[in-house]
Amino acid sequence: MDYTYEIIPTSSRLPLHIFFHNVRYVPNHWHDSLELLFVLKGSAMITVQNKPYSLSEEDLILINSNDIHSIQADQDNLLLALQIPDTFLKEQGVDTEHTVFSCHSFGYGPGEQEAFDGIRRLLSSIMWVHTKAGYGYEVKLRSLLLELIYLLLRRFRGAEKARENPINKRMMERLLKLNEYIQSHYQEPLTLNELAEREGFSVTYLSSFFQKSMGVSFRAYITQIRLEHAVTELLSSEEPIIEIALRHGFPSLKSFHKAFKDAYDTTPAEYRRSQKPAGAPERDPAGNGTGYLAYDRDNAFVSLFKYLPSEAPKEGGAGAAAERNVVHKEVGIRLPSAGKGQLLKHTWRNLCTVGKAKEILYAGVQEHLKMLQEAVGFRYIRFHGIFDDEMMVYRQGEDGRPVFSFTYVDQLIDFLLGIGLRPFFELGFMPGGLADRSQTVFHKPSYISLPQHPEHWKALLEAFARHLLRRYGAAEVRAWYFEFWNEPDMHVFWKESRELYFAFYEESFRALKEVSPELRLGGPGVISDPEGKAEWLRSYWAYCAERDCRPDFITFHVYPVMPVEGTWGEGKPPEDIEYAGASYLADTLRGTKKALAGMGAGDFELHVTEWNSTSHHRELTNDTSFKAAYLAKSISESLDEVDSLGYWTATDLLEELPLPVSTFHGGLGLITNNGIRKPGFHVYGLLAGLGDRLVERGEGYCLTSSADGAYQLLVYNYCHFDRLYMRNDTSAIDSHNRYGVFADTGRLELTVKLEGLPAGKVEIRSRSVSREQGSAYDLWLDMGAPEELTPADIRYLDSGSLPRQQVKVVEASDGLTVKCSLSSHEVQLLCIRPVWTGR
Repeated sequence: MDYTYEIIPTSSRLPLHIFFHNVRYVPNHWHDSLELLFVLKGSAMITVQNKPYSLSEEDLILINSNDIHSIQADQDNLLLALQIPDTFLKEQGVDTEHTVFSCHSFGYGPGEQEAFDGIRRLLSSIMWVHTKAGYGYEVKLRSLLLELIYLLLRRFRGAEKARENPINKRMMERLLKLNEYIQSHYQEPLTLNELAEREGFSVTYLSSFFQKSMGVSFRAYITQIRLEHAVTELLSSEEPIIEIALRHGFPSLKSFHKAFKDAYDTTPAEYRRSQKPAGAPERDPAGNGTGYLAYDRDNAFVSLFKYLPSEAPKEGGAGAAAERNVVHKEVGIRLPSAGKGQLLKHTWRNLCTVGKAKEILYAGVQEHLKMLQEAVGFRYIRFHGIFDDEMMVYRQGEDGRPVFSFTYVDQLIDFLLGIGLRPFFELGFMPGGLADRSQTVFHKPSYISLPQHPEHWKALLEAFARHLLRRYGAAEVRAWYFEFWNEPDMHVFWKESRELYFAFYEESFRALKEVSPELRLGGPGVISDPEGKAEWLRSYWAYCAERDCRPDFITFHVYPVMPVEGTWGEGKPPEDIEYAGASYLADTLRGTKKALAGMGAGDFELHVTEWNSTSHHRELTNDTSFKAAYLAKSISESLDEVDSLGYWTATDLLEELPLPVSTFHGGLGLITNNGIRKPGFHVYGLLAGLGDRLVERGEGYCLTSSADGAYQLLVYNYCHFDRLYMRNDTSAIDSHNRYGVFADTGRLELTVKLEGLPAGKVEIRSRSVSREQGSAYDLWLDMGAPEELTPADIRYLDSGSLPRQQVKVVEASDGLTVKCSLSSHEVQLLCIRPVWTGR
């Protein structure tokens, strides 16, 4: 026998298997599923029932179930494959034993492709919906699948006759019967002996039969079946991994871990944590390790776009199509008595951030900070580069001795204190006169090397500290923060070993503490990944404890981008990344706190000095209303988890890269480079309206109260990136179409019932940020998306994109029911206050 049976992974929820693949050679095999192959790029030779067919770009071929076929290609190619099990076809009334489909587009001319184009459109739509995986997508997939089957039956059905097949009918019946039994009993401790006895075979024969027919051993086949089912539950539930493993037939957690690692090259916990968005980890579609290669994801969907309905890439999950979907949710909250509930410090307001110190002296940045302070009122501001050459702090005199000047430092601090901000210095870059000038970072270079003259570095730190104490007073400076270095775990900011960083940190720690032990020095400012960075942090903390130089506070950064393989290392960041799950910030804060507690560092102040939905300066979703719901969700889920939460950054005026030409270029800031407030800015203003007691929070809402008897209800309709974009595939986004990369969650109709609110008149004052109101980017699109903006355009976009405000008075009796209708990405803050009647 020179052919094997292929297992097609499907589920009861999704009766199909669809995937892209790049093929070199797939040997003869068969399966009890109909298969459609669509060549998106290159060419391939497909042999079906010993008949060879040469397929070129855009060609289609249908392979009937149980037909023996192989695939071979010499050049780079990309195929889309859809497999539909016979069981599903039979459920739709298709007589699979006598129905033969004949579908070969390459046998027809350009004018005869209409029906084939229908198949191409349906295949493209099925793949698109499967990838987007929005709310109710399984129903939509079934609908498209039925439409495809109908088209095949109407236009491509061959003669209804007994089908000739070189596969021995008796052997096929045995295989299908065995497979059906295994699928029904895979959760039980099946053995080859038991199955052989049940089917009347010898153990030796059945073992050989499996190996020859399935291409794998009986044990491997059972493991594969169990794994398919276990992975589905792993992704769709929060059940403990050990319970999932045992429920799906694995005798132990260890055996499940080994099978998972062998098949997917990762652990179940790592996969679930990263929430890889494919419904199952990507692996060899055939399960036999031959022939299928990695494909170019970017080109995959670009090739499909021409066949998709015109609105699909633009609408995505969070555009017009999503608004046709409605999700209803009800929440009941029993209001506590006055003064009850968790007291909130709102530590997220403790810290805002800008790029480099010199940028704070720019008029534009100063204006942006004033706007932010007026709307929110932050307490500290963190920035790089206090010793950058642009600050002109350090130089060497003619005699070789260091000369210090703090003129720009004083101007910077005086301005900050004048608008209510205290400095959170990041001591991360080296003056050029002390540095190895070959080690730089950023477009406007900052030096990241060890000091060439350590004694001059020590003198600089001491002179800096003494100057601050003299000018601003010990009581004030003791309240400031000094963070040592920026991301020393990343090669881009620290070229040396971690041991050299530890020693350099210790020298700097002692230099500052010699001036005043009350100065607060912290670090290490690493990118937090509780699993991947635990060993780095343990080494750092052990060194500090042994050398008696433990930091006064601990800092780290949170960016929800993960390497596709492994974890962030001390080398260069990986090129292949993917976005993490929707609650990554809250999960990482709790995971990092747990890891630090295990090191004995749980009682130290913990500051997140950088965080964002991305670390990319040209991430086009940064300008959209997505950022509004992202901030509302992330901050409300993380209230007071850490001592500060420094969103990176306040403004797009950031000189780490060349300044962009376009206003809406996807900058990291809350305000565009020319002073237009983005949706994220407005949501910070909403968050500033929360009360000082947490009453209750859950998915999509957060209720607080204040001492004056008012309640503040924050509601949001968060839409996360879809599967495609989470894999860093940007083929569905451009400057003018940025909402096609989100999951299809639909409009949220949220009803909140507040029980225990005194009867009487109640004022509800609401503010909302959405695509319609509060999004300058969407207003820019509406005005024609001009590339160059005049001063009048800038004023129009800023003033015309303020949050919507509404005020109404209602009667509360037996509590109060609040109904909120939220479009995708929308955020609302409702202030609920009893109306004083004067009695």
